[in-house]
Amino acid sequence: MARAARKESETGYYHIMTRGINKEYIFKDAFQKDMIIRIFNEKLQQKSDEELFRIVAYCIMSNHLHMIVHCEKNALITIMKKVNITYAMSYNRKHNRIGALFQERYKSQVICDEKHLFGAIRYVHNNPVKARMVQDVRDYSWSSIVEYIENKPYLIDPIEKKLVLDRFHSNDDFLKFHTYEDDREHLELSEEIEAEREFKAQRIVEEYFLEKGIYDKSLLRDKDELILRLLKESKLSNRKIARLVEVSASTIARLRIARS
Repeated sequence: MARAARKESETGYYHIMTRGINKEYIFKDAFQKDMIIRIFNEKLQQKSDEELFRIVAYCIMSNHLHMIVHCEKNALITIMKKVNITYAMSYNRKHNRIGALFQERYKSQVICDEKHLFGAIRYVHNNPVKARMVQDVRDYSWSSIVEYIENKPYLIDPIEKKLVLDRFHSNDDFLKFHTYEDDREHLELSEEIEAEREFKAQRIVEEYFLEKGIYDKSLLRDKDELILRLLKESKLSNRKIARLVEVSASTIARLRIARS
């Protein structure tokens, strides 16, 4: 079956993601994360001046990476192919393995406008927070938040960095922006989508307790109001809402039917 043609972004911005085959941890340790950064830098230095490919944001997780880029479609295809081939060869040689390393091609999503762009940057930087690896975006060393806040140059294009930071009064404002919620579901793994939904549902529960002045979950007697809010505002299944609120799945099903 022929591969579907990639969409071309009218804005020139793309959200891309690449992951290890069979969910393998291909960026498991610091050496591997450093290696993918080094390879990206090498390929960017080798490209012609006419090729537009600027990195706006990135996050390297253990089995996948996210990146926001400003580029031409052809440059995106060419550079990602070169990066993936070079990394796979280096990785396979080091680990004495053969065969494909990445799951199919990288995925890409066109970024439609400025709101989408900044939401995607926030999403990428928040990946480790949503995965419960850290509590604050600043605590993860392998994302571009370090370059934005601490002015450490690794991959981010200085022109793109300035364009982003010029939208904020200070670094504190930029960091505060990362705490805001986003209704858009960005380019993500299926497990990331579910983790994102669970994260948002937990926020709904915390906000509900704060509104009611309840600081101990065991003191909540009537849970129907909270459940109805979760049914309305979250996308969790009955089973996951039941586990979060500590009631039976049949209770959630009853309230979902009553609400419809």
